[in-house]
Amino acid sequence: MTVEGPSRKHACIRGRTNTSKLCLLGLLLAAAGCEGDSSPKHDRALPEPLPELPERATPGRDRARLVRIDVYGASAEDAAGARVVLLFEGAPLFQQKQLPAEGILPARIAIELEDVEWGDTVPVSQSVERGGLQRVRLATPNPRVVLDLQPGATGRLFYLTDPYRIVVDVSAVSHSRPKRRPLVVLDPGHGGREPGAANDQYGLVESQVALDLAELTASRLSAIMPRVRVMLTRSTDVDLSLEERCALANAMEADAFVSIHLNASHEPVRKGGVTTFVLDTTNNRQALRLAARENGTRVAEVTGIQGLLAKHHRRAQAEGSRTLAGKIQRHTLKRGRSVLPKLADRGVRQAMFYVLVGARMPSVLIEASFVTYEPEAHALTRHNYRRALADGIASGIASYLLAR
Repeated sequence: MTVEGPSRKHACIRGRTNTSKLCLLGLLLAAAGCEGDSSPKHDRALPEPLPELPERATPGRDRARLVRIDVYGASAEDAAGARVVLLFEGAPLFQQKQLPAEGILPARIAIELEDVEWGDTVPVSQSVERGGLQRVRLATPNPRVVLDLQPGATGRLFYLTDPYRIVVDVSAVSHSRPKRRPLVVLDPGHGGREPGAANDQYGLVESQVALDLAELTASRLSAIMPRVRVMLTRSTDVDLSLEERCALANAMEADAFVSIHLNASHEPVRKGGVTTFVLDTTNNRQALRLAARENGTRVAEVTGIQGLLAKHHRRAQAEGSRTLAGKIQRHTLKRGRSVLPKLADRGVRQAMFYVLVGARMPSVLIEASFVTYEPEAHALTRHNYRRALADGIASGIASYLLAR
């Protein structure tokens, strides 16, 4: 990540991209413990354990395999939370339990796995000691993953598929802190082995253009609002999982999270334009297809779980996201039209983008232009158009922060 502003420093957050056979068995599970209220100060503990699943493992069903356990967002000394991601090959059957502190044992979140094996490279124990999380460990004889919590910490659990992931967001106990300068996290979409959309004719690659736009936006926002801290989830062309992008913003208690992308279509584009998205369900065919492309999955997968996931973001956070999206859309369109007068307004829309799931602050995803629409693709090769788009994104963020 990169911090823009009076000081500049670098930190490393790891991420990988994995592909696996899609499986929808997880849709039988309720994503328990995911609903929260409007502030990380009031995160609720996980509810009572999920009831036992009616479908039991059978000899004919392939065993799921736990491939990796990643911990994101806990690198900062005063991290407000951490995100634990369990990555599987296949779809596990699981139950979650909240265990109170007993003797020397702290309060725990136990994820009990049924008919699951794990690879030799999965560590038996990972010490964290930040962000409300003491340790993540494997336990036997019944295979389970246990999260040892720090005093007062709480957790929320949900899952994603293709590949199958169980995600637990841990929130540290809230402490009164001195008033801080506002923090904005900018997320250049894609990167590394996931370049995103491309236009070979104009030499455009989404991951590269998105990074340039994010850096220009950070520079402009720091100039017009010097008190605002600006952080980038990545500053080079590296792999970053969708889960860790939002986890960083949560851990740093960001005031806004903006993921920057470029749009594309396999079909002829009659008009391009700017669109800003907030997290929510939708039946719009184009929005579903776009979400599937950005999520790296299929349309059927988006429609299959969006109803479950959409319930889990906070109502106040969703309202703030719509306000932020409206301001970014309006300002970006205005600045973009100073270079490309016929730049179309595709409006503020809703879609199921995984990168926004679990965000505790107002969060949006902007598709700044089309790389497959000739007028915009040509304009994106020019610095003045990229600068105009970045100025608009920065102005929209500033307008939102000033109006709070």
